[in-house]
Amino acid sequence: MRERYREGGGFEEAAAYSRAVRIGPHVAVSGTTARSGGDAYDQTRDAIARALAGAAQLGASKEDVLRTRLLPANVGVPMVTISGLVEGTWANGRRLVLASSVYDDQANTRFVVIDTRTLVPLRTIRLGGTYAFDAVSSDGRRLFVLEYPGGVKGGVRYVVRSVDLRSGELEPGAIVDKTEPSERMSGIALARTWSRDGTWAYTLYNGGTSHAFVHALNTRTRVARCIDLPWAGEAQSLLDGVRLAVTPNRVLTLTGRGGAVLARIDTRTFSVRA
Repeated sequence: MRERYREGGGFEEAAAYSRAVRIGPHVAVSGTTARSGGDAYDQTRDAIARALAGAAQLGASKEDVLRTRLLPANVGVPMVTISGLVEGTWANGRRLVLASSVYDDQANTRFVVIDTRTLVPLRTIRLGGTYAFDAVSSDGRRLFVLEYPGGVKGGVRYVVRSVDLRSGELEPGAIVDKTEPSERMSGIALARTWSRDGTWAYTLYNGGTSHAFVHALNTRTRVARCIDLPWAGEAQSLLDGVRLAVTPNRVLTLTGRGGAVLARIDTRTFSVRA
C-alpha cells in the first residue's frame, strides 16, 4: 500500500509531486529546500526540519532515518513547461540532472548529474552564460539546453544547444530548423510529450507577439523542426491547458481542456490539420 503526504502547494499537483511517500515500512522524503533565509546553517536546519515533518505525517521519526544526502548547491529538478512539468531522468530513472535557475546567476549556469539510488553527485557541468534545461536524450549522451543570449532581461528569445554529457562540453553550433535557419526562436513552453521510442521531444510554445508553434527535437541526431500553428497573438490563449499525445500511427494531437482535438500533426511530414 502506498501513502502520500503533500504540503498543499500548487506545484505538487502540477508535477505529481509529494513531500513524502510511504510504501510498507519505508518512508522516502523528496528533495527539500529551506523556506527561510539566513546563512547555510540556518537553511540546512530549516530544510531538515521540513523533511522530518513530512516523514512524521506518515508515522516516521528522526530515530527511523536510515540515510540522508545534502547537496550544497543551489540546484533543483528542472521544470520544462510553465504548467510545472519536470524532466531530467534517464537510465530507467537511475540518473537525474539538476539545474540552477536562470534567475540566480546569469553569468554562470550549473548542472549536476546524480545517482538517484544513492543521491551521490556524479558530474558537475558549468557553462558560462544564461542557460536552462530543455531535454536529455534517452541514452544519456546529450543534455539539451536553451541559451538566452540576452539573459533574463532579453525576454524569451533563446537558442537551442547541446552538451556532451561525457565530456561536459558544449557541442558546436546551435540546433536550428534547417528549412528556416534564420528564424529566431522565442516563446514560452506550454506542454510537452515524447515520441513512443523516446527519441523526439515535442514542445508546444506560445509565441508571444508572433504565432504558436511546436518545436520537434530529435535527441539522438540533433535535428529540429519548428511546426507553425494557426493561432497568433491573444488567440493563443486557447492553448492554455492543452495536452499533447502521440498516437500509434505517429500523429501528434493537441487536445484542449474540453476534450476537443484542436490540431493533428503528422510527425513524419510535419503537416498540420487544425
